[in-house]
Amino acid sequence: MGGLDGDARADAQEALSPSTATPRKVVGEERTMQQRSMGRRSRPMIYVILSLVMLVGAVGGFWPQYFSAPLGSGLEPRIDRWPFHLHSALFVGWLTVMLLQSILVASQRTALHRKLGPFLAGFGYLAAGIGIYVSIALAAYSMPGRRSLDEAAMFVAFPLIDMVYFAGFLTAAIWWRNRAEVHKRFMVVATFSIAVVGIGRWVGRSGLFESERLAQPAILAPLLIACVYDLWTRRRVHPVYWIGLAAHLFRLNMDPLVASEAWLRIGRVLLRLL
Repeated sequence: MGGLDGDARADAQEALSPSTATPRKVVGEERTMQQRSMGRRSRPMIYVILSLVMLVGAVGGFWPQYFSAPLGSGLEPRIDRWPFHLHSALFVGWLTVMLLQSILVASQRTALHRKLGPFLAGFGYLAAGIGIYVSIALAAYSMPGRRSLDEAAMFVAFPLIDMVYFAGFLTAAIWWRNRAEVHKRFMVVATFSIAVVGIGRWVGRSGLFESERLAQPAILAPLLIACVYDLWTRRRVHPVYWIGLAAHLFRLNMDPLVASEAWLRIGRVLLRLL
């Protein structure tokens, strides 16, 4: 050892005593690995919670008008038609599937989650197609004695944009399916796009808000919860959620657009198709 220079002697000493070389660094790395491991185990649960909130919100919003009607006075004739029942079944089915897919990921069964993906994508596009038809049909059937042609044309814009959002965000989720952090957030926004109507009805019936502006944060609650969780776990909100929030804020405030002559011309044409 006497012939070694200073650097070589230090290297040899470190090799002989590795446990005392950099204890703080080792402890810090172990702690970071533990935190990452805990994050991987716990993070998917937020998607289970969000899926459950959206399912309950959508069903609860339409409970008095649709889901509880068979237990009481029955459905209104304008919605007691097979396309509306199919539409309802498809979208409740989608909300349920979203919950089950989130549970699969949370339980580390990602292989089955991926295997089901292509079939569920087709299911989603079918639901969107039926939803577009039902949106126009519901507005058309509401005209006799309830709405004028222009009122129905304004009404139809909202369910139509929901279907466009759902199909668009679903397509983005499929495109980014190999990037989990992007894919799962697009799936949340897509699913919210079909749950938002029911959640909005629930918030409206609650009577807790004096104006629509004050009610909007409550309607957007699933997306806002997702944003808060991102801030807590990532220290920033993922861009997908910013896109989703911007899209749905536009949707909640597009009354001037749908009342414009430019949209009314489109809406009238759509309604005359049926």
